[in-house]
Amino acid sequence: ELGIAFLFIAHDLAVVRHFSQRVAVMYLGKIIEVGDRDSIYTRPRHPYTHALLSAVPEVSLDGDGAPARERIRLAGDVPSPISPPSGCRFRTRCWKAQDKCAAEEPPLVQLSGNRTDHLTACHFPEDPTTEARDEDIILDPALAALEEGSPGPEASEA
Repeated sequence: ELGIAFLFIAHDLAVVRHFSQRVAVMYLGKIIEVGDRDSIYTRPRHPYTHALLSAVPEVSLDGDGAPARERIRLAGDVPSPISPPSGCRFRTRCWKAQDKCAAEEPPLVQLSGNRTDHLTACHFPEDPTTEARDEDIILDPALAALEEGSPGPEASEA
């Protein structure tokens, strides 16, 4: 309306959702998914975007008893941005990674099922809906053990 554009950088996805019309998700300095706000938040395609969105807290004020949204916990350490992994930078923490992910960096393209201008850089994208999963994906056994109240693998070695 005013002919003004701005770049808003944040880690708080709840604020980004209310503040921005278009959203770009980055991992280790590369844009891995970009699109309009509704498309990114309701139909993410990149596994990292799914993981980020699963971490946003949900509050139900009406007590509707709706099932809790999936939560994805990524295993492993974040690679160094100084020396990123070959191919897809997210592949070392991705549950969908295959040999192709190490050999070739995925281009940022419009995938079938995406809205116009919703681009994703992934060789093996997620289904275009967050409802596609039936249960939580827990990738880090130590975190799963903490949530269940049992000691993690390092506690048994002490």
